[in-house]
Amino acid sequence: MATVNPDEVRQRARLEWKVAAPGWKKWDKQMQSQAQPLSEQLVQSAGTVPGHYVLDVATGTGEPALTIAKFVGPQGRVVGVDISPEMLEIAKEKANSQGLNNVTFQVIQDENLSEFQDATFDAVVCRLGLMLLPDPVKALKAFLRVLKPGGKASVTVMGAPEKSPFFTVPMKALAKHIPDFKPPPPGAPGLFAIPSLQALRELFLKAEFSNFTGQVTELRYRMESAEEYWQAITDVVAPFILVFAKLTEEKKQAIKGEVIAMVKNLFPSGPVELQAEYVLGTGTKP
Repeated sequence: MATVNPDEVRQRARLEWKVAAPGWKKWDKQMQSQAQPLSEQLVQSAGTVPGHYVLDVATGTGEPALTIAKFVGPQGRVVGVDISPEMLEIAKEKANSQGLNNVTFQVIQDENLSEFQDATFDAVVCRLGLMLLPDPVKALKAFLRVLKPGGKASVTVMGAPEKSPFFTVPMKALAKHIPDFKPPPPGAPGLFAIPSLQALRELFLKAEFSNFTGQVTELRYRMESAEEYWQAITDVVAPFILVFAKLTEEKKQAIKGEVIAMVKNLFPSGPVELQAEYVLGTGTKP
């Protein structure tokens, strides 16, 4: 198991999302619309009802917080938290443009959620954030602490890498051209750090949740061309951005050419549709 320095993980994450924020502003509408089923799943799995007070951890540009805000209605409230002020600025802009007054966004320092008192929320959700945190069990214990008794925490993480070519196609090209580029070791944060339902179940049980339920789902992301796919993936996937920033122009073009060729080989005529697998898990506070 890898030795993880939580402060270093958070510092790197803040930098990654700072550099990724402009790309998310550019691609947010297209990417979020295709990932909307994940937000809708979390609304249901967390047992959310109108009037609920809900916490969205690692909300990024505001999902699923914005979806939940519409669902809980004017009598409900949603707080979306993240360590990236740059991503939260986009979330705030979206809330204002959608006329949502029952959702607020707040920068937090870490996954301890020390900004919130015990037994505050009816539900806690986290979409595609838990696997990137330095200590997922510690985070889940914080979710448990801020939940009211009987409340649910519902989390979506990335599933198996072999079933997620939308993310792994560029990884293969990077590994070929950059010998030092390797997946994070077991126990370290990363896109595929919690790649199965069993792995997510074990984390919930360690955090002392009860009544765990879960499911595996798949989404297909559609892009108009291999070139558009390349541009989107290198604009929004934060870890890729920092890696590419350190490469020579020659190396960047070689990797770009290989990724585009790989995708065109899969989709020689027409739009690109690459899937990604996701794992949804939910636990209840006793």
